Amino acid sequence: MIKGLYTATSGMIVQQKRQENVANNLANAETPSFKKQTVLVKSDNNVNVIKSEKTESEIVGSISLGTEIDGMKTDFTQGQIIETGKEYDYAIDGYAFFQIVDESGQNGYSRNGSFRIDGIGNLTNSQGHYLTGKNASTGIDGKINLKDTEFTIKSDGRILGNDNDLLYTLTIDDFSNYDDLENLGNGVYVNNKNAQVIEGDFRLVQGFKENSNVNVLDEMVKMIEISRAFESNQRVIQSIDEMLSKAVNEVGKL
Repeated sequence: MIKGLYTATSGMIVQQKRQENVANNLANAETPSFKKQTVLVKSDNNVNVIKSEKTESEIVGSISLGTEIDGMKTDFTQGQIIETGKEYDYAIDGYAFFQIVDESGQNGYSRNGSFRIDGIGNLTNSQGHYLTGKNASTGIDGKINLKDTEFTIKSDGRILGNDNDLLYTLTIDDFSNYDDLENLGNGVYVNNKNAQVIEGDFRLVQGFKENSNVNVLDEMVKMIEISRAFESNQRVIQSIDEMLSKAVNEVGKL
C-alpha cells in the first residue's frame, strides 16, 4: 500500500513538470522561430519482489515504484514562414542556424532572422544577439559591422554592398545530430557536445519570418490530458490515505 503512495506521488510530480513545459510552449507561441519541447518520461528502476518462507527467500518478480523525468526533447520542425514586408527580416527556409554571439562573448545558434543594426553598426537579431560572419576583406570571422553601409543579404547568406561587392558572408551552419544541441531557451542553442557541423540546406527569404512551431490547440489538449492524469493520481493517494486511516483506527482495535 505504501508503494502505491510512492507510485502516485511520482506520477503527480511528472505531470507537474509536463504542465510547466506546456505552459512554456504556449508562452512562446508567438516567439519567432521558437521550437516546442516535450518532456520525456521513463519508469523508475524496478525493485525485486521477494517471497520469504522461514529461512529461505525467492525472487518472484519485479515492480516499478513509479515514473520519473528522462530529459527534454526539442522538436526542430520548421515553423510556418509568414510575410512581414520588413526589409531586415530574413527567414531560414530549410535546415540551418545563424551563428550568434551574446554580450558576454558566448557563441550560440539561432533561427531568429529579424535583424537590426545597433548603435555602433553591428548586425543583431531582435533579441540583441550579434550575428557573425566572415569579413571579405580580412578573412576573419567575427561580428558583422555595417555602419553607414547600404547592403543587401542574398539567399545564400552573402552580404553585398551598393556596388555588389562582397562585404561579409553570414555564418550559417547545420548539424548532423540536433540532439547534441543544448537548449538555452528563447530559441538559442549551444553546441556543447561538439556535434558535427555540416553545410545547411537552406535559403534566406527576405521580408519573411519563421513563426514558432507550437500548435496552440495541441498544447491545450495536452494541458487537459495532464490535468486529468494529475487528478487521477491525486484520487489514488486519497484512497490509500483512507485505507491506511481505517487500518490504524479500526483494524488496530480488533
